[in-house]
Amino acid sequence: MAAAQIKAIKAGEQKQKKKEDELAKILSEFLQKHQNDSELTEFIVHITKLLARNTPAVFVLSLILLNFPELQNQTGLQLLTFEEATRAGALENPTLPDIYLKNSTLPLQVKIAIDGWLQGVSEAAQQARHKLISPIQPIPEILDCASFSIQFYLNKLEIPTDLTMLRQFTEFCLKNIFEQLKETLAIDDTRF
Repeated sequence: MAAAQIKAIKAGEQKQKKKEDELAKILSEFLQKHQNDSELTEFIVHITKLLARNTPAVFVLSLILLNFPELQNQTGLQLLTFEEATRAGALENPTLPDIYLKNSTLPLQVKIAIDGWLQGVSEAAQQARHKLISPIQPIPEILDCASFSIQFYLNKLEIPTDLTMLRQFTEFCLKNIFEQLKETLAIDDTRF
């Protein structure tokens, strides 16, 4: 029985490694394609810093997906669309941006996109929980990349933003995500 469990664990690890390698390739191609794109220079810097710290590709991609639908298609890490949120009844409940950015006048569609993006970041963090540099708290490079990603998204939509509030919002969200990671890791530790 123990041999079967070990075999299943190894198969799962190999499958996860293959997926991570595919995502790393997509991220590498993205970097090569946009290396001379002046509009994306700051994204490239943030991504490079995270990769230098061996941050898993699935997590790095989750931080920037809000801005790149083509990466969503390539990776299969799709954000919830406005139509899907409507069908799922998500509009009946306040979104995280509603709760935190109380004075914000973000359109509902944007709030749903940000909420879906944060869900994706949380799911990616859970997938990569054993490989994140610090699964206990987000490192500054993660906070910088996530903050820039949401700022870039809102700027692209020509929505005025308070950068200090956006950074606080991002930090609040990431701390919650990493708190969940800490709890999951504690549960993982009790299983062995």
